[in-house]
Amino acid sequence: MDEQYLQMFFDESDEYIQVLNENILALEQDPDDKDVINSIFRAAHSLKGMAATMGFDRLTSLTHKLENALDKIRNDELKLDTEMIDSLFAGLDLITSIVNDIKDSGEELTEVQDYVDELNEMIASHSGEVAVDSVISNTDNADVSVANDVVLDLSNDEKEEILDNKGETDYIYGVLVELEEDSMLKSVRAYMVLKTAAEVGYIVKSSPTRDEIENEDDDNIGREIKFVLISHLAAEELENELFDIIDVQDVKIDNVELDFSEVKKNKAEKSSSSKKSKSSSNKTNVEVSPTVRVDISKLDTLMNMVGELLINKTRLEGLKLEHDTYNDIIGQLDRVTMELHHVVMQIRMVPIGGIFNRFPRMIRDLSKELDKEVDLIIEGAETELDRSIIDELADPLVHLLRNAVDHGIEQKDVRKEKDKPVEGKILLKAYQKGSEILIEVEDDGKGLDGDKLAEKAIEKGITTREDVENMDEREKLHFIFAPGFSTTEEVSDVSGRGVGMDVVKSVVESLDGQIMIESEKDIGTRFTISLPLTLAITQALMVKIDDEIFAIPLNAISETLTITPDRLKQVRGQDVIVLRDKTIPIKEAARQLNLDVEYGKYKELDEIPVVIVKTGERLVGLVIDELLNQQEIVIKSLGKYLLNVEHISGATIVGDGDVALILDVRNIA
Repeated sequence: MDEQYLQMFFDESDEYIQVLNENILALEQDPDDKDVINSIFRAAHSLKGMAATMGFDRLTSLTHKLENALDKIRNDELKLDTEMIDSLFAGLDLITSIVNDIKDSGEELTEVQDYVDELNEMIASHSGEVAVDSVISNTDNADVSVANDVVLDLSNDEKEEILDNKGETDYIYGVLVELEEDSMLKSVRAYMVLKTAAEVGYIVKSSPTRDEIENEDDDNIGREIKFVLISHLAAEELENELFDIIDVQDVKIDNVELDFSEVKKNKAEKSSSSKKSKSSSNKTNVEVSPTVRVDISKLDTLMNMVGELLINKTRLEGLKLEHDTYNDIIGQLDRVTMELHHVVMQIRMVPIGGIFNRFPRMIRDLSKELDKEVDLIIEGAETELDRSIIDELADPLVHLLRNAVDHGIEQKDVRKEKDKPVEGKILLKAYQKGSEILIEVEDDGKGLDGDKLAEKAIEKGITTREDVENMDEREKLHFIFAPGFSTTEEVSDVSGRGVGMDVVKSVVESLDGQIMIESEKDIGTRFTISLPLTLAITQALMVKIDDEIFAIPLNAISETLTITPDRLKQVRGQDVIVLRDKTIPIKEAARQLNLDVEYGKYKELDEIPVVIVKTGERLVGLVIDELLNQQEIVIKSLGKYLLNVEHISGATIVGDGDVALILDVRNIA
């Protein structure tokens, strides 16, 4: 099978699965929303079509069964309740599993027959509850009669569809096409009938439907094809078109007169209510957005080329020739380079909603499993982030959200005792602040106790009681990120054995990000992840340490300053300064990097250059030899042999062609 088409199938399947997930959730909130039902139906239909085209029979069959159920739901033939919603989700999980099977092994390994049997039983039982209404409607609403031989009922939704699609000069026809009795290819002929009709008009409803024609055996397709058609053709012209099809024996066409008064009234009410709800409701039916798919490796190559261009631009600027023409050319090169950089960056950026939208379903399932009521509120899903960062972010967010549901949000009876709403709330929020993206995971649960965390850390030998006495609340809260740390007495199936928060921190830091925590007892907890917009190119402060040039990313810097030696104080053997009533430890950069120099000589200087850097929740003053300039740098990996050099995260090329190492200041103690 062609790898290109297979990858396209995977990409589109993932999109449709996400659309189905979001819309089934929306349907659970508002079972009467026909727009959402139609969106689910279209996504299932498209997924079925792709699976059939690729020859994945089990996936085709499963989506066809789901599509049938959805068709009954949208035609009010099947009752939609919690059990039915759970069944739709179960079917979606099987679809996801089959797609993953194909990704991993190229084969459909997941068994679906048990689910199909259960779905058929459910459809039969749920349909029985509305059977009486269906029978009544068959006699009361027989709007369309085709030559007195066939009755096709039109629902109000289908009448509305006619209103939406009928032009002023169009006709509405009820059509009956009869095939030859000895026709050998009834399904093909029936397909051609509907195809021809669709080419000259708009088919509102048909029996059999196109899907039934495509998926049923030829023996199960009868001789008669009935449909309601909107067309600009006169009846005689339409008849001629249909008689041109091989094996068509007879064609009967009637003009259809319909009463649209109730439909127009309902449509006006719906329009009025939708205007009111648009501004206040976050629910929306989700459609697959049109996109142009580009292999990420091609974007990486393009980004590398832009990086090389930036490096050479910087080198040219470093020549500093006193020549007007030269300077004009450099100025133009600078503008073009920056525009190209901006365009490439925009191509790499994707909305964070791509991963945010996976979580409502997870929260729903966890809430049911733990017998809690939890509402997940998502804000800033349109915020864009580099694709390479997005791909790594899903697992840390999953862990934070699962912890919030399992350990943060209290049980319903406990929340009642605390005079809290029974329904807990979790806020998942993303927004841009300068050159950083901030992601917040906040719950209104029981909060974290810093003293309890500290006691646990002492028990586990992570810290000492003496050290804890000098810590503020935020520093105590950060024990939760220590490897293997947990305050939970029992192992939870939901959140595991407390081995995850250190991994969350490690992943965030591997993305050049930081994670911070705030918590208040019985009020809740908020985790804030700060990330750079991109990992490829960033603004940096160039500094000199022991006659070598180093780069410090600006997103890690709080401020720069020069101090005099008399501002240095000693606290337990550590140099500190007091800056705006905050005590900040002072570290010598050369010592941190284990450079072969005489340490402590900075105290003999008249002025000491210091860069205040952010290390998690703390600020640290880094003593360097000289502050140089700020410039845009292209981040290059050190390669697999130098990956774990302490306090070094990469390298860049500066104006004179030399290599400058990039400082990783996050773990400076």
